[in-house]
Amino acid sequence: MELRHLKTFKFAAEYLNFTKAAQQLNFTQPAVTAQIQTLEQELKQQLFIRIGKKNFLTPAGEIL
Repeated sequence: MELRHLKTFKFAAEYLNFTKAAQQLNFTQPAVTAQIQTLEQELKQQLFIRIGKKNFLTPAGEIL
């Protein structure tokens, strides 16, 4: 687990929007998505529920 993945998660969880998180971090939206997916794979937990263009934290995401 890398610190940058946790930082990306923090912004994505705060905004519940990967595009806004990417803008804050000066990343592309696909880079944010990739980092969140990597973090989810490492933790073996889904952190976000994605419904259309909206994101919601899962219980595991709220704990993190």
